[in-house]
Amino acid sequence: MKSGRLVARKPFRLPLAILSILFYTSANASWSPELITTKERSYRLPSEEIRLYIPPEVPLEVLQSLSLELDDIDVTALVGRDGDFALFVPVQPLSYGQHRLRLVENATDGSILERGFWTLEVRKSESFREADLNIATSIELSKRIGEKNMTALPSRRTQGTGSAAIQGRLADGDWQSGLNLPLFYNSNTDGREVEVGEFLLDWQRKSLSAKVGHHPIAPDSLVMSGFNRRGVSATYASSLYATSVTGFSMRGSQISGFEQGMGVGDSTDQVQGGVVTAYPINRADAGMALSAIYLAGEAPDTGLGVAGDPFSSGGDAWSIGADGSWLDRRIRLRGEYASTAYDFDGSGGYGSEKDSGYSLLMTYKPWLQKQIGDNYLDWNMGAEYKQIGTYFKSVANPGATADRKMGRLFSDISWGGLGVQAQLAQETDNVADLVTLPRLRSRLAGVSTSYTPTPEYNAAGEWVTGWLGHPSYSLYGNLQTAETVSRASLDPNTFVDTQTRILGATANFSHEEWSWSINYTWTRLYDDSVQAGTATTNESRSRATGLDFMFNLTPNYTLSPHFSWDETRYLDLGYTDKALLWGVSLDARFIPDRLTGRFDYSMNRSWVTNDTSDNTTDQFSANLTWIAVRQNPSRPGISFTLSGDYRDYNDSIVSGNDNEGYQLFLRTLIGWSGSY
Repeated sequence: MKSGRLVARKPFRLPLAILSILFYTSANASWSPELITTKERSYRLPSEEIRLYIPPEVPLEVLQSLSLELDDIDVTALVGRDGDFALFVPVQPLSYGQHRLRLVENATDGSILERGFWTLEVRKSESFREADLNIATSIELSKRIGEKNMTALPSRRTQGTGSAAIQGRLADGDWQSGLNLPLFYNSNTDGREVEVGEFLLDWQRKSLSAKVGHHPIAPDSLVMSGFNRRGVSATYASSLYATSVTGFSMRGSQISGFEQGMGVGDSTDQVQGGVVTAYPINRADAGMALSAIYLAGEAPDTGLGVAGDPFSSGGDAWSIGADGSWLDRRIRLRGEYASTAYDFDGSGGYGSEKDSGYSLLMTYKPWLQKQIGDNYLDWNMGAEYKQIGTYFKSVANPGATADRKMGRLFSDISWGGLGVQAQLAQETDNVADLVTLPRLRSRLAGVSTSYTPTPEYNAAGEWVTGWLGHPSYSLYGNLQTAETVSRASLDPNTFVDTQTRILGATANFSHEEWSWSINYTWTRLYDDSVQAGTATTNESRSRATGLDFMFNLTPNYTLSPHFSWDETRYLDLGYTDKALLWGVSLDARFIPDRLTGRFDYSMNRSWVTNDTSDNTTDQFSANLTWIAVRQNPSRPGISFTLSGDYRDYNDSIVSGNDNEGYQLFLRTLIGWSGSY
C-alpha cells in the first residue's frame, strides 16, 4: 500500500495448459475399477471370465495406458471390451488356489500407478478347492469266426476284455488326496474276471503324507533299486529342518489283484523299514542331500525249496549316502556305503551271510554357458567306482549283481546337432579272492556319435530339404574283452578269453512326403577260451543291413516297404547262417475318421550253408475298422474291426514241417472317457 490507498489487484490466472494438466490429474486420481463377482458364490471357476468395470468418465488416453497383469504376467493383449467393462477369458483354465490380478496405469512420466489389486480364489465348489474325476473305460468283444491249422487256441470262440482307469483328486485347506485305480476284465480266465492293477491312494496334510498301493519309496541305492511294490508308507517332511522321515511296509514280490489287499500281512513276503533324508545345503549354486535307509524282511526266492515249492529268504540291510553339487552345480560328488546280512537258505540250517558294498561317483561340467559360434557347448565328464561283496544281497534290490568290482570313465559332449558319448570300463568278480572260484575280468571301450544338421528355411519360411532331405547320422563302435585272470583251483583247465568288436552306422533322410533310412552293423567275436581242456568253437563274424522307406502317397494313404539282410559266419565250424526279410505295409483311411485299414505282408527266408536248415515264411495280416459312433463325453464310442492273419511255412529240408494256416476275428470295441 502506498499513500494509504487500497490498490485493486488483478485476478491471478493459470495458463490453460496447466489447468488442463491439473484437471487431468484430478480426474485420474478419482476413479478406480471394480471387479464384478457373482452373488451365488464366493469363488471363481477355472475358466470363468474376468470382468472389470471401468468408469465411463476415464479419458481415452488413460484407457490406452492401462495394463492388466495376472500372476505377474501381462495379459493386456488378451483383454476385450464390452461397453464400460474390460473382459478377460483365460486361454487355459486357471489352476486351483489363489491368483493375483492387478490393473496398473503407465503414466506419461514413466511412473506406474496401481489402479486395482484383487486376490482371486479359484475353486471347484464350496466344499472342495479341488475335485477332479477322470474316467477312461473300454471293453472289447472278440469272436473268432474262422481258422485253419492254428494251435493253442482258446476253447472259447468269443472272449471279452476290458479296462477302466479311474483317477481322482480332492483338496481343500491344508490337505489333499488322490486316487489312481486301474481295473481289468478278462472273460477267458479261470480266476476272477475283474481284477485291480497297480493302484495308489495318497493323502497329505501339511508336513504329513501317506500312500497305500504301488509306489516307490526312495531313490535307487545299493540296498533298494527298482523297488516299486504294493504296500503302505508314511512320510513327515519338515521344511524348517529340511528333513524328511519315511516309514514303510511293502510286499517283497510283485503282486496284483483284489485278494492281495493293501500288500501287508504276509510275514514271509514283507519288507519293512525307514528312510531319513536331510538337505543341509540347498542354494542356487550348491546343494547336498544326506540319506540313510534301513530295511528288513523276506520275499519268495527265485530258487526252489527241497519239496519243490518256492521258499522265502531275506535279511536286513542298511546304507548311508551323500550327494552334493558344488561350483554353481558344475561338479557332483556322490558316495554310498551299504551293509547286508542275508539268509540265503531261508529256514535252513545256515545263518545269515554278512557283506558290504560301496560306490563313488563324480561328474564335472567345465562350463555352464559356453558358446562356440551360434551353438552352446555342453560337456559332461565323470568317473564311477563300485565294489559289491560276494555275499551282498538285499531283499529290496533282487536284481543287483553281487561279487563285482567296477570302475569306469565317461564323457558326453553336445554342440548344436553333434553329440559324442564315450566310456571306458573294467569289471572283475571274485572280490573275496576265493581260490575255489575263477576271477573274470571284463573290459569295455565304447564311443557313439550322432549328427543332425540344423534345418534350413528360405525367405518365405519354407523348409529347404535338398536332395538328401533333412538328414541325421549316427556311428558307434564297441570293443569288449573277457579274460580269466585267475583260474579256479578245482578246474584249472577251464578259462575264458574272448574279444568282441562291434561297428555300426545309421542314416535317416526325411523329405516332406517321404523318408528313408539305412543301417548296418558288423560284429566280430574272437574266442580262445578253453572248456575242461578243450578249445571252444565260437568264433564268428556277423553282418546286418536294414533299409526302410515311408511314402505318403496321398494324405490318406501311406506305403512303408522294408528290407533286411543278416548273416553270421561261424569260422571254426565252417558254415554261415543267412536270413532275408522283406515286406511292405499300407495304412489307409478310406473314409477319414470313419473307415480305416492296415495291410502287412512279409517274406522271411532263413537258411544255413551246410544244408541243415532252409525255410521260408510268408505272412499276411489285414484289418478294417469302421467307427460307427464317435465318442464324446455324453456317449461312448463304438467301432467294429475285421482282422485276419495268414501264415505259410515251407521247409525245404523236411517237407513234413510245411504248414499253412489262418485265423479271422470280428471285434467290437466300446470306449468312453469323461472328466468331472
